[in-house]
Amino acid sequence: MAAVDEAMSLYGFGDASQILYEAIWNEYCDWAVELAKIRLGDERLGVDEREATWWTLVEVLDTYLRLLHPIMPFVTETIWERLPHGAQDPSLLIVADWPTIDADAADAAAEMEVAALIDLVRAVRNARSEARIEPAAWLPLDVYVPESLGPTFEVLRPAIERLARAKPLGRELSPESVRRGVAGGLSVIAGEIEAVVRPAARDEAQDERDRARLERELAEAQGLLAAARARLANEAFISKAPPAVVDGAKARAAELEELVARLAERVSG
Repeated sequence: MAAVDEAMSLYGFGDASQILYEAIWNEYCDWAVELAKIRLGDERLGVDEREATWWTLVEVLDTYLRLLHPIMPFVTETIWERLPHGAQDPSLLIVADWPTIDADAADAAAEMEVAALIDLVRAVRNARSEARIEPAAWLPLDVYVPESLGPTFEVLRPAIERLARAKPLGRELSPESVRRGVAGGLSVIAGEIEAVVRPAARDEAQDERDRARLERELAEAQGLLAAARARLANEAFISKAPPAVVDGAKARAAELEELVARLAERVSG
């Protein structure tokens, strides 16, 4: 939301459109709706929890429609009038309040944890695709997640199982436990998370494809690390960028260094 506000203040309507497109398509449609569908269909959850999930989807869509209205007024107006609204909402979107950032409601840590587990699902899907495994096949998946991600992992366990087609989904207590069982499986690394997909059958060609995938991931991570280091070596960036941006760039470089080391270990192992 802050990025859209900034773009609008600079009359960067193209930038605002791109930001909203990526957020709505790549986050809301690709992941938020899919995660919500699993929770809404989980009868083990109470009615209150499922209703809260539904209302969260509505509120987020409401916010996106308000942000998108100056760019796509007619489509957003038509969609918005079909949403449920509170008594304080006007009858037309064009006169509705512009969204404001609620710093108290934001939970950056939770967002990062969910994003890390979404990266795990992406990585598992990529490994399965590279190994030419039938997308609908259910396969065992052993996962190590850091202790800090444990509670979120357990909450999202049903979603990870469904979206990664993982059954059974086992959680290991250390990365070493995952690595010891890598023989005959597909190695997956997603940030601090490590996992092994266990195909029903495996051959030499599949081993070669798996290694090639890890080598490509290593090359990509090395390229990103080189770019991150070059950015930090730029005196103009260090001197002019806000301290928070510089700190974020340093943290990203440290994450990439660790990722490169772990991928290199898997490739050479």
